[in-house]
Amino acid sequence: MKCLLGVLTLIAVGTACSESVTGPDRAKAVISDLEPFQRAARFIIQTEVPLQTAFECLTRAEVERGPLTTFAIRRGWVQIESLEASLGFGVKKACPSLTLTAAGKAASAEWTRHGTGTGNGVAWAVPIGRRKLASVTNFTTAPDGAAQVEFSWRWSANDTGNALRAIVPQAADFFSQNRTGRADCGQVTGEWRCQLAMWKTPADAGDFQP
Repeated sequence: MKCLLGVLTLIAVGTACSESVTGPDRAKAVISDLEPFQRAARFIIQTEVPLQTAFECLTRAEVERGPLTTFAIRRGWVQIESLEASLGFGVKKACPSLTLTAAGKAASAEWTRHGTGTGNGVAWAVPIGRRKLASVTNFTTAPDGAAQVEFSWRWSANDTGNALRAIVPQAADFFSQNRTGRADCGQVTGEWRCQLAMWKTPADAGDFQP
C-alpha cells in the first residue's frame, strides 16, 4: 500500500495512511509517523553577515551577550571576526561577524543551510530535538467514520538540545512545556489518512528563539 505524504512548511500539514485508525492507540502511531510531526526543532546561526542595526554596528560585547551566540562560541562552532558593512549615507565600517571554526564546519554537516533575508551570508538551522507524542487526549468520531484527534506532546532534546538547556535558561521551558495538537483522520480511496492541523506558536512549529 502506498501512502501519500503532503508537506506545507508554514502550516505543518501532512498525511499518513494506515489500514485502519480505529482508536486512540492507532491514531497515536499514525500521527507520530507524519513527516511534519517528525521535523526537528532548531535554532538559527547566521554567519558571514555583518551584525548591525540600520546605522551602526553592534559592539562585540552586544554580540557576545546573545544567548545563542554564547552557546555557539562555547561549543567551539563560531568565532567573532570583522566584516565591512554599509551603514547608510555611504558610510562603511567593519562590524562584528560570526564565522564557522573548523569544529563548526564539521558540525554543520548535520545542519541545514539557508540564505539570509539580506541575500548575504548563511543562516544555519541547527537541530535540537524532535517531537514526542505523549497521549491522545480526545478521540471523536463522526457518522461517516472520520475522527478528530487531539493529543499532547513535547519536544525531546537531542545531544545539542541537552547542551543548550545547560547554558541557555529559556531552553529548559522549551523542552519541558506540555503542548497540544490536533489531527483529522478519515478514509480516502479505501485508506486511512491523518492530517495535522496548524501549529499554534512558532515554538510549537520548532523555532527556538530565546
